[in-house]
Amino acid sequence: MEEVTKRNQEMSNSNKLNLSGIGIGTVVLTTVYTAVLASQLLATKHKVDYLYYKEITQNK
Repeated sequence: MEEVTKRNQEMSNSNKLNLSGIGIGTVVLTTVYTAVLASQLLATKHKVDYLYYKEITQNK
């Protein structure tokens, strides 16, 4: 009986470690994804600014 309880505790600890690993992986992937989106947004903003000021200076 004690052996079954010990196995259940070991499995529970293993499951907790797996969930922790999945949680950490999720945070890392979300951070990377957010950084990629932010860099794309910033690049688009720079391009729009460039085209806007180019248009203004050519029309003067």
